[in-house]
Amino acid sequence: MDFSKFDELPDSLSKDTLEKYFNQIVDIYESAKDNVNYIELLEAIYQLSERQWHTYKILDDKIKHKIDTLIKNILDVNSYDLIDNATSIIAYLGLPESFKALQEMIKENPSEEVRELIEETIEELEGNVENPYSGLE
Repeated sequence: MDFSKFDELPDSLSKDTLEKYFNQIVDIYESAKDNVNYIELLEAIYQLSERQWHTYKILDDKIKHKIDTLIKNILDVNSYDLIDNATSIIAYLGLPESFKALQEMIKENPSEEVRELIEETIEELEGNVENPYSGLE
């Protein structure tokens, strides 16, 4: 699957357009999860998440839950690139289940760079994970 179109989207998108793209990504994942490059998938979600964050509105609960479940299911403590994108997405969208999964990953003895990334994310988001705008209040 070619996710490059998500890199080329305008910086500002409407709520409806973003929701459409998030749903598209979830559908792609659910229909072809064995044939999807997870790093490319997360890069596409990252692109949408960054644009969503800049709307200053919390993502629709139903879509947020779908993305949260997707991220939680593909987290891989052995992939720095995957964890790097996932931590940003968790912060941008406020994904509590993925955040809990990250906290549990510390117990899996990850590499030093993955551990540092996870610890930084936990320190930054703990207590405020569901509100991606808590730092602005």
